[in-house]
Amino acid sequence: MGNRSYGRSSGNGAGRSARGGRYLSSSSGNGRSGAGRNGYNPDDIDRYNYVDRDIYSSAAAERRGGRPPRKGGCAKKFFGMLLAAALILTGAGLVYFHVMASRLNRSGGVDSGTLAKYVQQPAAAPSWDVKSDGDVMNILLLGVDENEDGSDGRSDSNILVSIDRKTKKLHLVSFLRDSYLEIPTVGKSKLNTAYARGGVALTMQTLENNYRVNIDKYVSVDFDNFAAVIDKMGGLDVPMSAAACVQENANMGTHLKPGVNHLSGKLCLYYARIRKASDDFGHDDYGRAGRQRQVIQLMVQKMKSMNPLESSKVMYDYLPYVKTNLSDSELLYLASIGAAVSGYPASSQQIPAPGTFNDQYKVRGIGYVIKLDLEKNCAILRSFLYGESTASAGAGE
Repeated sequence: MGNRSYGRSSGNGAGRSARGGRYLSSSSGNGRSGAGRNGYNPDDIDRYNYVDRDIYSSAAAERRGGRPPRKGGCAKKFFGMLLAAALILTGAGLVYFHVMASRLNRSGGVDSGTLAKYVQQPAAAPSWDVKSDGDVMNILLLGVDENEDGSDGRSDSNILVSIDRKTKKLHLVSFLRDSYLEIPTVGKSKLNTAYARGGVALTMQTLENNYRVNIDKYVSVDFDNFAAVIDKMGGLDVPMSAAACVQENANMGTHLKPGVNHLSGKLCLYYARIRKASDDFGHDDYGRAGRQRQVIQLMVQKMKSMNPLESSKVMYDYLPYVKTNLSDSELLYLASIGAAVSGYPASSQQIPAPGTFNDQYKVRGIGYVIKLDLEKNCAILRSFLYGESTASAGAGE
């Protein structure tokens, strides 16, 4: 009947069917079915070693009314959906990043070749190698006054933002603008003269030459735009001393009182530039540098408190006013660690440090400048940024 039977049958002699394939049976009444002359059938096989492979086939499973089980089918589907979602989010994030990065002003014209032409060893600076560290990223933040024609004016604020990934700390360093330093192609003059004579490149290289630390990345902001972004953030709550309130009230027509005051962008800008106020930040240029660091930290805190849509809107509107030589890959890296860095403890330092300078030094044709002990300040700065002791300060990388 289409299928051969092997073996014996007891009872009715009917064999057991293995649907769709060979089956085994035994027959006691009829002897061996299909046996040869000597009772051996060449098609016969050892029933104890026989394996009907049809019972494991997908076809057999489907005939039994179901699909064969797939190992890990649900897990594969889940992880496939998870991977697809991750790729979509990553793609959207990259598009968002490139849109934002494209709005930055890259017209600064600062590259390694421009910086190299200003490299020199000032006579007053220690003959140490310029210090750098792969775990420390230094970015010079400049607040500048541009001339009415858009050309470079002077850098009123020179703050180094240093991110240490190893110690997970954020360092802010204010370089006083009246510091009397050797400026390449210019000679000795106030630090802020470097920006007026050679822009960002000359300013960065002047600082690197004199203080022996690596500085080749920058972000610069015109002060008028600095006030605009604070307004877009909704202003800042600024703790103010009585001396600072007196100056603000006298010059801006306000009625502020000591304590926390909510300031607009214009009032924040004036506060950051006050010189004639003696308080915890000091007086003259020292107090101004301290207030500038304070305002920057308040801006960072305000951005952290805003929801993603609000902060994105502020950045989108403001980025065209920001100049930088950070590459897209460097910006992407900063974006990737931004959440972590915002939680780093921040500490600040003024250079020249207290007790290492004379601010009553007058130079003909320049006016009063800050004459400093350069070697002491190099050691202080390198210790602050890299944890390097004075004894080992000469070893650069």
